[in-house]
Amino acid sequence: MKMNSLKFKIPLFIVIFAVFSVTITGISTQRIVSNGIQQKTLDKNLLISEMISNEISIYLEDAKVTVETASNFSSQSFEDTEYIQYEIFRIYDNFPYFDLIFYMNNKADMVFSKPSNEHVKNKLYIDRSYYWDVMNTGKTSISPLLISSVLERPHFIIASPVRNNSKEIIGLIGAGIPLYNIQGIIDKTQVQFSGRLLIVDRQGNVVIDSDMETDNDDIVSMKNQKFIINSEKTDLKSILKNKENTVGYYIENNDKYYGAITFVPGVDWMVIVEQEEGTMLAEAFEIERKLSVLMIVVVIIAVIIGLTLAFSIIKPIGKLIEKVRSLSNGIKELDFTEVEKDSINEITELTKAFSEMSIILNKNITDLENSFEEQNRLQKYLNNILRSVANGIIVFNNRGNITIFNREAEKITGYSSKEVINLRLEEFMEILDIIIGKLFTDVVDKGEVFNDIEFTIKNRCKREIPISISASRVLDDNQQVIGVVFLLKDLSKMKLMERELASDDRIKTLGQLSASIIHDIGNPLAGIGNLIEVLKDNTNDKETKDEVLEFLGNEVEDLNNLVINFLDFTHESKLNKTSTAIQELLNVILNLLDSEIEEKNITVIKKFLETSVLVDVDRRAIKQGLINILKNAIHAVDEYGKIYIDFVIEGAKLNIIIEDNGKGIKEEDLDRIFFPFYTEKREGTGLGLFITYNIIKDHNGSIVVESEFGKGTKFIISIPIKEE
Repeated sequence: MKMNSLKFKIPLFIVIFAVFSVTITGISTQRIVSNGIQQKTLDKNLLISEMISNEISIYLEDAKVTVETASNFSSQSFEDTEYIQYEIFRIYDNFPYFDLIFYMNNKADMVFSKPSNEHVKNKLYIDRSYYWDVMNTGKTSISPLLISSVLERPHFIIASPVRNNSKEIIGLIGAGIPLYNIQGIIDKTQVQFSGRLLIVDRQGNVVIDSDMETDNDDIVSMKNQKFIINSEKTDLKSILKNKENTVGYYIENNDKYYGAITFVPGVDWMVIVEQEEGTMLAEAFEIERKLSVLMIVVVIIAVIIGLTLAFSIIKPIGKLIEKVRSLSNGIKELDFTEVEKDSINEITELTKAFSEMSIILNKNITDLENSFEEQNRLQKYLNNILRSVANGIIVFNNRGNITIFNREAEKITGYSSKEVINLRLEEFMEILDIIIGKLFTDVVDKGEVFNDIEFTIKNRCKREIPISISASRVLDDNQQVIGVVFLLKDLSKMKLMERELASDDRIKTLGQLSASIIHDIGNPLAGIGNLIEVLKDNTNDKETKDEVLEFLGNEVEDLNNLVINFLDFTHESKLNKTSTAIQELLNVILNLLDSEIEEKNITVIKKFLETSVLVDVDRRAIKQGLINILKNAIHAVDEYGKIYIDFVIEGAKLNIIIEDNGKGIKEEDLDRIFFPFYTEKREGTGLGLFITYNIIKDHNGSIVVESEFGKGTKFIISIPIKEE
């Protein structure tokens, strides 16, 4: 028999499959049973621990109520120590809770106790924690485990305050809880439990250990005992801190010990029910042994059944192979009559199924080829559109990698698509010296859409190119974000045209302004000439000369302001942008205008942002623009008027809002306030707001004015925020 024949492979496969299946099933069953028994045992131990915790809690609560009752009666004794002594000694004689009861005054001196305290009569107990708990809180306290100075054995103290008629604490009643009473609760459980039972107080000291004698005077601490809970290492100190009932284990001398841990309500004591792994899983080991024997028997039966089944399959397949070999004579000559009746239908159906499948497969392949050709055609069509579109198109996937970079984008940036495809957003921003990270995040996370936001990039030749960017999400059929598309528009030609138009407008306006300046200069010069003639007259007294000199100074200052405004208007803006904290700059401006503000007793109300906001601006130009607006506001308000300054972040823009409660602007004049030469001031040139408008525009910002005549005016200046 050949090893690669079906007569060998099928029986071997069935035998291996049967053995493997039975073995895996048996092992899985063993593990499930073992884990089930283990979990059942752990749950049982946790239940035992909870029962013990509840019994101890009930015991302590009864003892606590008894002590509190005694303290309440004693508080009504009018500080009669004999009555207090009678009351607490009666409790000691009639209630089995305590091995000691005593009365301590508010100076931590034990006045009397039962049993007697003669050998500690002059001792002050200021080192006892229960004393300070009662004195500081005025509430009943249960101490950690301590060695009694009276009985010279470990116990707990329940202490409750005694008060006078003024509700002042004059002392406390303390009662010792002996460990043998708690041991009695443990002993009831220990009869039916094969493990170890522990009681640990809130400081990690072992109170009761079922493997040790109760009257042992040594206090053993377990707070550093290492436990493994939920596959994480911890210690008893951390468990005490968390106060959560749990199950874990620790390893000692290569033996694993499981412990169920619960807490006694009210006192933060811990009950530990502990069992060694071998003892806990003894039942599981016995079941595993029986299952192993059963598994071997099942494997033998499975092998016999498998071999029988294998030979029943091989026989008809062998005859089918003999018939299939005659295919060279034509399929019609095949005769399946000799194949067993139980198998012929299945083999014939299999032959028909393969024939039908080949026909369907052939059709699907043809459809797939047609679909591929259609997809290829659509892809070429899309690529042609992307190459032909007049705007640069850059598509990032949702991980921030570039997936599409069209021809116009190559032309604008100077980089080819091969160089930038798969680049990350951070790398792309670095080579173009542009910051659009926040733009990308707002589009992906918030679904915002941005249109025609102006930026400046550095192309491959490091030449600055002004562009506008529009950005929006790319969504799939399920409306899930799969990327972000950026549309880039080269603004170089448009900016050049704007500068040329602005230059033409400036020249035209300059002619008008020159005529106005010549006219405006004439009047002050004539006045200055007259005043100089007055000064030449030596007959004038000193007061007259001082008055004339003051007039001369005012006229010269007016001429100087006129010339400065003229120069600001004629000077073409060349911005020297720096990173500027705009709120701090506004404070500087307010300090400069402080004298004018105080002169009219104006109140400036500022509403600044909590954090400093940075903007890329020409500090001198922005400063001049804001001064112009604030001076208008100062001029507009009456004495004791108000000016409001507010900052609001709106997307990638910072809005600076300056509002006054002055006389306002007439509705018909609102459209003209940014025109040159428009002014309502007698001494004004009408260029301040015009210059401010151009400064804001040069910073890619905007300025809007809202006003109601007689009620006030609001300027809203919007400039881009510097992105870190």
